[in-house]
Amino acid sequence: MSLTTPRLLLSCAVLGATLLASGCGFHLRGTGVDSVELTQLDVTAQNRYGRTYQQVLEALEVDGVQVTPTAAYRLQLLNEGQERRAVSYTSSSTPAEYELTSNLTFQIADRQGRPLIGPETLATRRIYVNDKDNIIGTTEEEELLRREMRQDLTRQLLFRLSSISEGDLSSRESRLDQQGN
Repeated sequence: MSLTTPRLLLSCAVLGATLLASGCGFHLRGTGVDSVELTQLDVTAQNRYGRTYQQVLEALEVDGVQVTPTAAYRLQLLNEGQERRAVSYTSSSTPAEYELTSNLTFQIADRQGRPLIGPETLATRRIYVNDKDNIIGTTEEEELLRREMRQDLTRQLLFRLSSISEGDLSSRESRLDQQGN
């Protein structure tokens, strides 16, 4: 048996695994949603320096949406909230588990500021164990969960935006114009 036969078998196996993975709908890390059909969008937020705002901008740009203040439609990130509450307690009445909740309220408006879609609120929750003997690890786990939750909210927002076309927004804007006359 020559050295080229094992290489050929290995190459065929890798090719087969690649085809199998792509055929089952596997995607490399990303949003996991269809791309956003909107070509341009203005994005505003109460906290323009916040992590969620920055993450949304990056995700839109990766999806091919040009973020510009001159766009016909504006995505407004209206409110972002976070909450932490104890959901179970130990026998000594200290919290054993915490539930983290994050939400993001947004709307899409026209250039006149009239809401075309929303306001809608997206939410995500996670529960983690409070290890009183490992405060640093528990704090790091909470921060990791908060990052994952921001990513989840961004994915949910992109999923919602992927179902909206410029034609949909234009027809909603036309209906508002007709109601105003």
